[in-house]
Amino acid sequence: MLFIHLLHLLQQGVVGIIGDISSSWTSLSALISSTLQVPQCSFTANAVALSDKTQYKYFFRTIPTQVIIADAMLEFASKEGWKKLGILYTDDPLGQQFYQRAIIQAGTMDIHITQYQSIPTNSDQQNDGLNSALKNLTDSGARIIMVVANPTSKIMIRANQLGLVNENYVWLLMGDAEEDLKTQVDVFNTNHTPTIDYASAFQGLFMFDNWLGLYGYPPFESFLDQWAKLNPQMLAYSCMMVMAKGYGKLIEDSSNQTGQLLKLASGELGDELLPPAFNINYVGPEGPMTYDSNGDLTTG
Repeated sequence: MLFIHLLHLLQQGVVGIIGDISSSWTSLSALISSTLQVPQCSFTANAVALSDKTQYKYFFRTIPTQVIIADAMLEFASKEGWKKLGILYTDDPLGQQFYQRAIIQAGTMDIHITQYQSIPTNSDQQNDGLNSALKNLTDSGARIIMVVANPTSKIMIRANQLGLVNENYVWLLMGDAEEDLKTQVDVFNTNHTPTIDYASAFQGLFMFDNWLGLYGYPPFESFLDQWAKLNPQMLAYSCMMVMAKGYGKLIEDSSNQTGQLLKLASGELGDELLPPAFNINYVGPEGPMTYDSNGDLTTG
């Protein structure tokens, strides 16, 4: 049904698509729209895989991905006066984008990334790779370590075994790993001696996530009630405005505006419609809509 609706839209000669509602549906439609060189903007799809410009060349979005957490970690480190950091990441699209962004952002904040180390995604290879990565990070002098790797609980238990979770180290973790870490410590304790005392062993861990749940806090629950009443169509507003203004600028800046408009209508603008074309200094309800070459927001 998705393909029928999408093909119907494209047959009508649309010059842009807004949607879809989920990352999985968007990945399918964005493959088609990018193949046909039609820009597509999503306000809900945040899967990191959609940043792959070899497949989704004309796709961009008005919602930040998890990669933006690198900025929050670095801002936190900067405020604490920590100038040397290491990065441990899984060798997957999220990990690769994270460490690349962190290196770029750190350079603008007078922070030095002393070492960045990947670990394999294959669990069979992960044990040896993890030990080596942790050794290389700490040998580089890094004592503040950013972690965007899975499984986080396994990594922190191993770091604890190696004596790397104490007052000399700080760990900045992507995502809320608290409950899983507690569970995995219990599992570890049933099979190993000496056991790990969770309450005393894991100090110096800071967890960063996109969503903060303050359930039981009246102002937060009041906000959720108001949020639930919003018309979801409003969330597509920034996509619509960014597209409209981007197309308008392409036509306005052309020496032959009529010809440019005809090219837009007939789908002949090609690479002129890549995500950077929509960097038009627009500020929407979610904040500035400024895109990198992957079509991802640079702020969030």
